[in-house]
Amino acid sequence: MHFQFENDANSWLHSYDCYLRDVAGVAAATRIRYWRVVRRFVAACFDDTAQWATPSVQQIIGFICEEAASKKGCGRGVPVTAVRSFLRFLAWRGIVPSGLDRAIPRTRLAAHASLPRRLSADDISRLLDAVMTSKAPCRDRAILLLAVQLGLRCAEIIAMEIDDIDWRAGVIRTRIRKSHRERALPLPQDVGTALAAYIEQERPSGSGRGLFIGVNNPPSRLSNTTAITQIVKRNLRRAGIPLGRLSGAHMLRHTAASRLINGGASFSEVADLLGHQRLQTTAIYAKLDLPTLSRVSMPWIGGAR
Repeated sequence: MHFQFENDANSWLHSYDCYLRDVAGVAAATRIRYWRVVRRFVAACFDDTAQWATPSVQQIIGFICEEAASKKGCGRGVPVTAVRSFLRFLAWRGIVPSGLDRAIPRTRLAAHASLPRRLSADDISRLLDAVMTSKAPCRDRAILLLAVQLGLRCAEIIAMEIDDIDWRAGVIRTRIRKSHRERALPLPQDVGTALAAYIEQERPSGSGRGLFIGVNNPPSRLSNTTAITQIVKRNLRRAGIPLGRLSGAHMLRHTAASRLINGGASFSEVADLLGHQRLQTTAIYAKLDLPTLSRVSMPWIGGAR
């Protein structure tokens, strides 16, 4: 079977990105990961000619194996998911046979094989103290508390607006772009105090409805999730906390979840706070409830080791 590209590979990649955003509702960071893999997939498995032959299953699997070999852990599953997604897009457009994506075997990964990285109470205290040397200490403190107390994602923090804070009700609204849903969360006193200090002392007046503003001139709204990641990393460095593979806002999100679990919150309550649609997603934090695990663990044969 052959198909004709409307213009060239780039136009199809652009159409695929629009499909991920508008039809599949995929978050921007995930779209970027998929797009990078699919760009290499098109270059490797399709000829740059007027008529592009549908690649064989062997070609597709060969590409995925080569991609996965250069990755570690959960990253090995990205090529599989990305290529499947692209083949579903092509089938949706009537370009390749429906069901071709199901010919790709699953990547075998141990479920929840690693512990999510999180900060200790002492680390959190050092991190919050470190913002005092930042160019925008009140802003950074508010952002860090939103992540470590409420477990907000970078995209949720970036999307926040002034009107999302209901001071009277003690509620803050967030938008989950991954699921296109909004949710209302309780506003803890320390988070509310930090937000009020930022708005009163640092946030430039007349800078629109976006809540968090950059420090450059002219002042403008933080519009990229990378900005939140960099704010977290800069303050981790100031606090002398080593950076690992996962050192951005998502580590603070893991910290919020693990504190709740160890404090006795149910998985349902944690899932509601984090905006998880499935309890299975929250299940990884069961491994962080160390007191409970110690009560149910089996003794080592032959005595303690």
